[in-house]
Amino acid sequence: MIDRIRRQRSSDSDSFLSSQSSHRHEPSNQASSFGLGSSPYGEPIKYLMCANQSTRVRAQKRCTEQGLLSCPRCQLVKYCSERCQKQHWPRHSSTCAHPYLEESWQPGWVLQERLPSFACSSATFSPSSFIFPVFDTLNLTQNEGEGAFDKDYKLCFAAYADIRNLVETVNNLPSNYKGRFDVLINNSDPIITNRNLIILYALLNPEPSIDEAVELAIHFMYSAVLSAPSAAYLQRCLDDIYGQVDGCNSDFSFRASLNTRGKGRIYSFQTIAGVKQPLETFTSTTYSLATALQNRWEILDASENVDSWDRFLSRLRPSHRMAYQRFRETGVLTPFSVDTSRFMHPNRLMFSSQGEWLGRRNFNPLQGWDATSVQVEGAKFAMIESADIFGCLFFYLKSQFRRFAYQVKDLNVNFVVTQFNPQILAKGISAGVIPIFEGACFDRVDTRDMMDDIRIEVCLADWGPLLNRRNPFASLLMHSRAWHYERPYALARCNPHAALMLFMQKCFEIPSLNNKLKDAFVQGLRSPALLRLIESLDAFYDHDGIFHEFLAAQNTESAAAAFGLGLRPRNLIHPKRFGVPLDACAHSLPDISRSQFYDLGKPTQLIVLSSLCEVDFSARFLEFGWRH
Repeated sequence: MIDRIRRQRSSDSDSFLSSQSSHRHEPSNQASSFGLGSSPYGEPIKYLMCANQSTRVRAQKRCTEQGLLSCPRCQLVKYCSERCQKQHWPRHSSTCAHPYLEESWQPGWVLQERLPSFACSSATFSPSSFIFPVFDTLNLTQNEGEGAFDKDYKLCFAAYADIRNLVETVNNLPSNYKGRFDVLINNSDPIITNRNLIILYALLNPEPSIDEAVELAIHFMYSAVLSAPSAAYLQRCLDDIYGQVDGCNSDFSFRASLNTRGKGRIYSFQTIAGVKQPLETFTSTTYSLATALQNRWEILDASENVDSWDRFLSRLRPSHRMAYQRFRETGVLTPFSVDTSRFMHPNRLMFSSQGEWLGRRNFNPLQGWDATSVQVEGAKFAMIESADIFGCLFFYLKSQFRRFAYQVKDLNVNFVVTQFNPQILAKGISAGVIPIFEGACFDRVDTRDMMDDIRIEVCLADWGPLLNRRNPFASLLMHSRAWHYERPYALARCNPHAALMLFMQKCFEIPSLNNKLKDAFVQGLRSPALLRLIESLDAFYDHDGIFHEFLAAQNTESAAAAFGLGLRPRNLIHPKRFGVPLDACAHSLPDISRSQFYDLGKPTQLIVLSSLCEVDFSARFLEFGWRH
């Protein structure tokens, strides 16, 4: 074990993080097999298997043929033949009879003829949790252009909770990119930081095959339960990364240097104290699988969450409701028909040292991903109907993670994972604490939603001086979901009762809508259809004027000018708000037909896609660049 740990670490501690390092790891041509796949036999899933998981004849293996015939009722599973479909029906019939698959399904508050718990006058109708849609943080093509594909770039994620935008950014590097790409990934939370480090290492470590590694990374990231080989490999990753922590005497000297599949490396720079807490959490054996799952279910199914869960389900198509229910029950992200019985070990990246669930009460793996691309990928690679939304997501993530692994293998990409307060980190970079990032070197800095906590001018003061002055396209990125908190008049959903009255008044001015809306208006805020509409009204509301009042109150213009920066009138990295073009100017609204929102019979495609990913139409994205 010690020899393997030593092979993974840099032999010369003085050259740690050196930007001039010439080290190149050549991965072996033949990767080992560790049984880390998601299929019943531990192999990676390459296609959607027949849903008949029972044996055809005693002593025969279960059916592993490709599923081609969809169940006509639920569309969630496929069979290789009518024979398998008939044989599997006794097991599948309970799924097909589930109330969630009924078009007439209603939330509990409707059946009980009461207002939902979240519809009190003080409640806001925004999603209770929200992850911004994934995007390419570098976006070379729209900025530096094709002529700059041979240059080196440095990118900083100052406060990121996962690796989604990292994956998207690396995947969009051109295949003929010849430069060196260095990425700093920071979060002040030790659990989040080290979870990201482990997932990144599991995906890029050259030992397992890429197909096994991508499925392992999917489960590390999203599944509450692991197979025995995956749980064992998690311990293997912990040994590789943290094998020498116990021997470190200093409180400020945890440094790791790990191989990837290509030229680059994964570095980590943390305090020993910061590492010991997550290591204790990830290696705990004080709880069983049953305890972990019980604790998880108590969070997901708590009485105070029932109405919020029903509200989420009410936005979805029946098949998607059933898909979410299965993911909730199994805790494993796979296609609907996959037998998950071999997943028998808690994913210790998702539980505390005592087995408490660390995820959110409405944990949703689709948050942040593009639901349209997810469904297209499922249909393209596995011929999965969009009804099996998590099956689509599984194959989409496989495609994204696989490309990421090959990009890292073929290009020169280096990762530095740190765990510091972002403001302290900015000062440390200015002082040269991390040699690979010295002073004003970053071509992009993404501060995420830090502006909601420490004001725009503080973000500018911390990170503006660290932008690369030699790059005219260097950008400081921010986004906000809280800009309207002190301006309750800014959004329609912040006052649902007033929004309902206004909406009723407007709709009754259109005689053709009266009959369709009559039943919904009788129910008032008990109507799931009206709730969907109120939640989505901000897609059509131009709140640019109020948002610029907020920017003025934050002294944004003068604070940016002090560092030679200015707020871009047209963004170059991410659109100003969800649903508008990248180069949209002020007062632009999402390019969505307003008539779509009047279809009260069932959720429109837009509502389905935005609901699956829980899009917040009020979120705003800011970009600062050099003043001309």
